[in-house]
Amino acid sequence: MEAESCRISHRMHFIQFRQIIRDAEIAYVISPVVSRHRLSAEETEKFLLELRIPRAANVAGITDRLVVFQKSQLVDKLLTEASSELAAQN
Repeated sequence: MEAESCRISHRMHFIQFRQIIRDAEIAYVISPVVSRHRLSAEETEKFLLELRIPRAANVAGITDRLVVFQKSQLVDKLLTEASSELAAQN
């Protein structure tokens, strides 16, 4: 009986893992559009719901965090380049 319970639990975790990976893949694909149009998480979720994307709220949340992360990476890169240029000039 316990082995059966472990198999069921393992299967449920595997399904959840696949859903999270799928959500992250969708978020990665749509992030340039979300960023370009400066969509909020709520606006992104609304459009995903209209497109009947499963787990739209989760995908929108991941996309929002991904866009913020990508912007912070860009800012870091620009600051590093500017700092290097200033150092080279001095």
